[in-house]
Amino acid sequence: MRIAAILTAVAGVMLACATPAMAEPNRAEPSIAEPNKADLNELLDKYASDDGFNGTVLIARNGKIIIRKSYGLANVELGVPNNPSLTYRVGSVTKPFTATLTFALIEKGQLRLDGTLGEYLPDLYAGTVVADVTLAQLLSHISGITDVPQRFEDPFYQTTARMTFEPKQYAKEWIKPELVEQPGTRWRYNNNAFLLVGAIISEVTGKSYAANMQEHVFGPAGMTSSGVANKDDVVPGLANGYARDEDENPVKPLYMDPGVFYAAAGIYSTAEDMLRFDQALYGNKIMSEAQRKLMHSPQVPFYAYGWGVGSYDLPDGSKLPVVEHTGSVPGYQSNYVHSERNRDFVFVVSNYWQGSLVQGMGRDLMEVLNGKPPKKIADLLLPALESDGLSAMIAAYEGLGETAADYDLGESAMNKFGYTLVGDKNLAAAITVFEWNVAAYPASANAHDSLGEAYRATGRNAEALASYRRALELDPESESAKTNIAELEAGSK
Repeated sequence: MRIAAILTAVAGVMLACATPAMAEPNRAEPSIAEPNKADLNELLDKYASDDGFNGTVLIARNGKIIIRKSYGLANVELGVPNNPSLTYRVGSVTKPFTATLTFALIEKGQLRLDGTLGEYLPDLYAGTVVADVTLAQLLSHISGITDVPQRFEDPFYQTTARMTFEPKQYAKEWIKPELVEQPGTRWRYNNNAFLLVGAIISEVTGKSYAANMQEHVFGPAGMTSSGVANKDDVVPGLANGYARDEDENPVKPLYMDPGVFYAAAGIYSTAEDMLRFDQALYGNKIMSEAQRKLMHSPQVPFYAYGWGVGSYDLPDGSKLPVVEHTGSVPGYQSNYVHSERNRDFVFVVSNYWQGSLVQGMGRDLMEVLNGKPPKKIADLLLPALESDGLSAMIAAYEGLGETAADYDLGESAMNKFGYTLVGDKNLAAAITVFEWNVAAYPASANAHDSLGEAYRATGRNAEALASYRRALELDPESESAKTNIAELEAGSK
């Protein structure tokens, strides 16, 4: 099963890594392993040299900064380099902030998870089909309400998104009292839902969303360089955001009024302010521990209230639980990963709108921080394949020996490499990689499913059917396996 990514040489600027802790001074620190800074730096520099990463990264453990590093340009026109103190728009990483603000207000008795649109915004929604949609459903993307178009190519972003609206005015014009599906029946990512959460906060408290964020989140966390973007304010130290043309050259991004993003994607921040926020989630600065755990509790398998939830595979076979979110607005892409096991923090932000690259970097850096080797097996095997063919690739893999410990041979890494080969239309090599993965991870339904896909693409249907059947045995809920088995069995009749 394909695992989708959630979305030139440049100079690196590195500041001191051993900066003072930002953690609470009197809190007892847990016993944790020392991270390998060399591995993290190696991986980051490779992202810059090979993939052209342009932006800033901050990695910390237990409040102590391990890596704080920037690459490329903050202002292409003036040749100003990025540096870790600059401000960036964080896009939908705003959603965890909005959820945090909401849960802080819930704990203060000002909001309720079971409060409804009809109750909180009666002049817009009382007596309509959306009146019973709850705050909990809005925060967890199961509200069923209509949303803005998902792709920035839509005409909406060329017209309406360039206009300035007050939140309730926008809701009246563009969030009609209509349902796409019944509330609570389907998870569907929904920016309008978070715009309504912001409007509810403002309506209930009598203060703007930005003022509430400052009072209940930014202020308690000690965030001094963060805010909610609008069309009028000049943001000190803001790195310019760029899109890229077909030749990867920076160009001006599509303009949209910042108010359109609001409580869904409107926040700007610095890397260190993001770390201050992350640290403030522990303790009682913003909310109690019980309230934080409720906020991070999954409402569907992969999403809580405003936070993505999941786990990463580690070399010892264990799973690392994380909560995370990516963010994208024209010109900027961000990825924030929070793990409580060692109080780890990874924040990646690009002002070149490097979607899939930034999304992958957050996971890779968190995994390397927790012991995964930084070298990708594709970097060893692909050159051998391209220069001397499949037999050379097989020889390189079989000859790894003790050097195998230097490479990420995890299931997801091998699966990703296999799909790279599928994309290159080298199906024989892809099958070889998927077979290695099945041999290494025989209990993985995903590994068997991927091998089945490659077999089927080459017409080896009997082997594909066997792989899909094994995938279904391991994961009886696999829709991919069910669909392919049905199609293969029907074709054999």
